[in-house]
Amino acid sequence: MYKIILLSIVFLFISCKTKSSQVDKPVDVIKAERATDTVNFDYDSRINELKKLLSDEFIFKSLSCFVIASNMGETETQKIMDNTITSAEECFYNNYFEKKPDELITIFLFKDDKSYRFWAKKLYGDTDLSRFGYYKPSKKTMLMNISTGGGTLVHEMTHAFVRYDFPDIPSWFNEGLGSLYERCSMNNKEILGHTNWRLPELKEAIKNNLYNSLDWLVNTTDEEFYGYESSLNYSQARYLCQYLQQKNLLKKFYKAFRDNYDKDKTGKTFLEEITKMKLADLDYLYVEWVKTLQSND
Repeated sequence: MYKIILLSIVFLFISCKTKSSQVDKPVDVIKAERATDTVNFDYDSRINELKKLLSDEFIFKSLSCFVIASNMGETETQKIMDNTITSAEECFYNNYFEKKPDELITIFLFKDDKSYRFWAKKLYGDTDLSRFGYYKPSKKTMLMNISTGGGTLVHEMTHAFVRYDFPDIPSWFNEGLGSLYERCSMNNKEILGHTNWRLPELKEAIKNNLYNSLDWLVNTTDEEFYGYESSLNYSQARYLCQYLQQKNLLKKFYKAFRDNYDKDKTGKTFLEEITKMKLADLDYLYVEWVKTLQSND
């Protein structure tokens, strides 16, 4: 009987101690622990695979969930890793995402257009290319013509991360969010998109009554979004995200949409909830806002 009582007291003490250690942790520490769950990636195997496919001009780096193959110099490669890749990842997980990739993602950094096109064709048979770069979800790979700048790299990183955090994200929001960061600033783990080269096409469409409504945009299928006039669809989605960003509503919209996707797969409900207006009214204000923007590129 005494042994049972003694064991109960010991068990109660251990339980209280464990709970206390959890309670004593600040909330931001607990969140940080959840956001930095580590995976033991097999970098060496992936790098060895790449070495068999690429020429001796390439150098290889491992960083977070990435393996990076670059035909630039050591200094230039490290600069992009520090100033773009690391900074963008910190911002994304501070601003939007919670679930991190549990598999390696490859980033090719090509120093010029010629090597970018050569290796895209040699490795994957790709010939119809954006001059900036692209992401191949099926291969968990980004191919970047880094001579055009780092904006597209951040754009494609958005796609790579959101695939794990919000796998059902519709194309309009996936591309709107990604293209928002083609021109961005990153400071103190905060990322902000700025007006870029996509603006003139949207303003021209509004001026010539070729603009499609936001209701049409959020209801597009993949085929519709990426089909006819896809560049206009990109622009419209991008500036909707920038509009929400300016109103300090973009993060809230992303999380509401992700966490309640089954309730509305278009996002319309959550746009109306966070802006506190009907989509038609939001559409009017959005268009008037776009008219005031000036291109900085």
